[in-house]
Amino acid sequence: MTDHTPETTPEQQEPFIPPQYLLIIAGVAFLGAAVVAFTQPEFGVVGFGAIALGVLALLAWAFMSPQEARAALTGRTARFGGLSFLVTTVFIIAMMFVYIFVRNQNIRYDLTQRDDFSLSTASEEAIATLGSDPTVPEIRLLAFYGAQMSARRDQDAVLFDDYVQTSNGKISYEFVDPDRNPAMAEQYGVTMNGQIAVVAVREDGTLDTQNAELVNFFSQDELTNAILKVSAEGDFRAYIVAVEDGVSLTPSNAGRMSVLASTLTDQLDWTVDEVTFLELSRQGGEVTLNDPNVDGEVLVIVGGSKPLAEQELQVLTNYLDNGGQVVLFAGNSLNADQTSLATGEALSDYLFENFGLRFRNDIVIDQQQFIQNPLITFTGDLDRGNFITSNGLPSQSAVVFELAHSIEVAETPPENVLVTPIIRSSATAYAKSDLDAVMNQNIEQTEDDLTGPLVLAATAENMQTGARIALFGSTSLVQDDYALLQQGSVSNLSVAFNAFVWATNFNDFFQRTTIVSDIRPQDTPIFADAQTLRLINFVTIVLLPFGVLAAGAFVWWNGRERQRAA
Repeated sequence: MTDHTPETTPEQQEPFIPPQYLLIIAGVAFLGAAVVAFTQPEFGVVGFGAIALGVLALLAWAFMSPQEARAALTGRTARFGGLSFLVTTVFIIAMMFVYIFVRNQNIRYDLTQRDDFSLSTASEEAIATLGSDPTVPEIRLLAFYGAQMSARRDQDAVLFDDYVQTSNGKISYEFVDPDRNPAMAEQYGVTMNGQIAVVAVREDGTLDTQNAELVNFFSQDELTNAILKVSAEGDFRAYIVAVEDGVSLTPSNAGRMSVLASTLTDQLDWTVDEVTFLELSRQGGEVTLNDPNVDGEVLVIVGGSKPLAEQELQVLTNYLDNGGQVVLFAGNSLNADQTSLATGEALSDYLFENFGLRFRNDIVIDQQQFIQNPLITFTGDLDRGNFITSNGLPSQSAVVFELAHSIEVAETPPENVLVTPIIRSSATAYAKSDLDAVMNQNIEQTEDDLTGPLVLAATAENMQTGARIALFGSTSLVQDDYALLQQGSVSNLSVAFNAFVWATNFNDFFQRTTIVSDIRPQDTPIFADAQTLRLINFVTIVLLPFGVLAAGAFVWWNGRERQRAA
């Protein structure tokens, strides 16, 4: 028998780098290229260099270990598993290129059932409209997310990106850590993680912090509505006309209306100014009535003991004839001249002829429904179908009228004018036109007195010109003394507030900046009666668990019988 001595490579011919190390280098290089492809925005020099290094390492391995390379390509493993490896490799590489293409093209598709990471149809339409309007300012979303909300931040960033893309870049966002930037969090009133401040960007690039909206809990509808509200900050103005013995923004003998003014300025961001008829009549002055650049304005007259002068009346009538809005709270006529601004003959004739309403020169008295004395009456007869006497008012609300005039309503309103009485007195009320008797404290009802229910407040709108007026028989609706009773059932302040909103169409303007997404089918609540609930409890608590135990016991018993038989 011949002995075969195994062939060995001389030590001088051994490679200085073992071929296995080259395979490891190639694997690390290809892995590095994959990491670059998945984590970097561009493949770049590092990625291509890693691929080149991997290819060179493979070629060097094949050159230094040709037998192993030949075996890898022609051996048993290659014959039986090579095709599977090749297909898997090609598939992985194809998926890598698909991912790179989708990422570079910013192609996204929300696979969640509730579309948590994409805009709803209503939000998308609203934001797209906002993005195409050149008059809308840029909007910045400041998301106050702390370090503990890093996972939520990554999720919400996808939806924020959708806002940015849909708005054509008009909306931008920034994540702020409230723990690292407490001053900024305090500036926007942020008290907890997850709150989002929506703020407009001024033309000079600064943020309009004062008018920012804070979204407390992340909701797409709430965030969209906050964006629309900030972008649609309208310019609404209320001009309080200073008249003799009238209620003004500053303390006076006739009272003060600072609470209502503060409500308009603080809650609605209105501009409330006190002006005179002289300022209104001045051409090129600071106040311009019917200004086309203003979203809404209203002229307010509260009280007044003397009729309007001819020039003052001309300013008022010109304003109304051109589609203006006026709210008039009548002052009483218990003075030496027994007249007031609201009951002046010239103004009364104009209002009745053009709007079908005018104040009577009387005093409404109610011996049954009154506060302190019958001259301070209250009524709950409100038109619940009217915005002024329904919006935000409790069902059992009442309005207090002190020294009120009754309002005469024309049987046939003027052409194109809609007249609506909105507040009436009780049936026990009556109106005395004998002011001498009232001033002498003789308030007993006589045959000549008008009997209730009497109209105490009414509105009129010219459907052709757009002019609107709201008349109230007393100044008590705006006075601070009665505003303090707002927490009870007295709704004087709310009614006066609603009158301003109605006159300027502010309610319609605000509703245009509000969207409500359609209810998704998956969000529809499921209701079950008591019998169905009992059936569900029986199936889940009794049938399923004990049924599984019974099935297991049955299988075990059958196996035991077979073992005995064997």
